[in-house]
Amino acid sequence: MPFRVTIDAFAATPQGQDAMQGAAGERLLQHSRLTLHAGGLAAAVRHYADHPTPQVVLVEEVEDDRTMMAHLEQLAEVCEPGTRVIVVGALNDIALYRTLLSHGVSDYLVQPVCPAQIAASIAALFADPSAAPRGKVTALWSARGGAGASTIARNLAWHMGKVLGEQAVYMDLDMAFGASDLAFNMEARQSTADALAQPERLDSVLLDRFLVVHDDHLRVLPNGGAAPRVVEVAAEAVEQLVDLAARMAPAVVLDLPHLWAPWTETVLQTADEVLVVARPDLASLRDCKLLLESLAPRRAGSAAPRLILNAMDACRKTQLSAKDFQDTLGVAPSLVLPWDSVLFGEAANNGQLLAECVKGNKLSPQLEALAASVTGRTAARNGKRGGSAALWSWLKG
Repeated sequence: MPFRVTIDAFAATPQGQDAMQGAAGERLLQHSRLTLHAGGLAAAVRHYADHPTPQVVLVEEVEDDRTMMAHLEQLAEVCEPGTRVIVVGALNDIALYRTLLSHGVSDYLVQPVCPAQIAASIAALFADPSAAPRGKVTALWSARGGAGASTIARNLAWHMGKVLGEQAVYMDLDMAFGASDLAFNMEARQSTADALAQPERLDSVLLDRFLVVHDDHLRVLPNGGAAPRVVEVAAEAVEQLVDLAARMAPAVVLDLPHLWAPWTETVLQTADEVLVVARPDLASLRDCKLLLESLAPRRAGSAAPRLILNAMDACRKTQLSAKDFQDTLGVAPSLVLPWDSVLFGEAANNGQLLAECVKGNKLSPQLEALAASVTGRTAARNGKRGGSAALWSWLKG
């Protein structure tokens, strides 16, 4: 099955460059992102001194085995844990092949190589479905109806894609009253409800056809544009849908309806992150407390739910403060968004995201900072290890 993986390829020869570029078009890598660089293995060492490493590094080396090993030692000093390394070299030597693999290099391909060989080598790294890269799943839930969770979910998903440099996926899971078609000003032929109505047919090909491209940062599985209807939703079908999306995108944002049902409870229990959106009033504080107490035992061992306060200062005289929420819930708000009726109103009427509607608005940087925090991009380079000996220990594991 095609999967999503980020790949940096460093070619040292025109032939290697053609093969690496062609691999990006192979079916196995159709959901992956391959970035091509010149300069071979030595260029990779220089590049990662200042840039985070992707999931797979593909390097071409034209020098002798001693030079290759020296360059790999240098690469170890700048690579992050978990990176898979595939080497393309000119030496057809079984002893070298065994040495590289014993030191943790994932594969060694002998020149000349073709695009299909490269794609197959990368695919083999993730032949076990459980080993395939999986995007982070974030579920948004309104403490009470009208808190603005859907608006925040759509904008947060877009900022996640921007932060990651890839297309995130936004899923509107409100089958009865979803309005993402209006929010994105799009006409969708298929919806989330359609996908969940036929779980036996659901696979990556079908989901790829259902997803609508918004821009370079976001793909959308929308709802809306149809009369309200009763949709029987099975928790297993939602889990299958979310799992497929997570294998096709680096980040998946689930916009949940304010509906307590077995499937919504399952999503809140299994999502990597849960963001609870509330307005600063007493009823929202009570419902946040009840929800967090209910989720605590169900999410034991997982990330604790985060709190977002929305529409702050809409009613200054009667609103509760962020400190009131923190003192009662024991959770500091991860984001406090001020009330801006003009910005939100214009974005809704134009079918645009906040960053698209008013350039340089004050809310978008806050949403982008939260997106970076949720995706972990702010700590992307903290896991680097010093010393070349580290490469051989963590690449092998």
